[in-house]
Amino acid sequence: MTIHKFELFADYFQLYLADDGSEIDTSEIWNDESVRLKLAVAKNTLAVGTFRNVDVQLEIEILDHAPSIDISEWDHVSQGYLTITNGKCVVYGCTDYLPDAHRVSLPSGDYSALSLAKGLSTITEEWEDADDYYKVVLWPSIEKEYKSLKCYENT
Repeated sequence: MTIHKFELFADYFQLYLADDGSEIDTSEIWNDESVRLKLAVAKNTLAVGTFRNVDVQLEIEILDHAPSIDISEWDHVSQGYLTITNGKCVVYGCTDYLPDAHRVSLPSGDYSALSLAKGLSTITEEWEDADDYYKVVLWPSIEKEYKSLKCYENT
């Protein structure tokens, strides 16, 4: 297991994990379903939707096998996938300068991904301090599942 922690500017309510060196095209990645899931997938790219348009905490956990996660501990959970072809994953906010973005070593291959968010009820105003926290768990898998496991309902 490897864990990486970042603070990233979630400009336009989004963060990205992508195959470093691949062509990244996010021009049509967001639609009604991906906005609802707060997760979008494109060739070699995984987009994580956030609930605020500010600096947020993102943790990436890399496992050797499918995780055992208690989703009751999280407010929002979606599943997607990512392909890495050259052993590096670039992690960035959508308006970050890509050459300066963070890189994470990740063996080439196909991965399943869980996108998790918690602390969402602490958000009162977008720009106010809150305890929202975002996590992506990656593990080797050829499955290409894209679905919601738990949707946050702001009441």
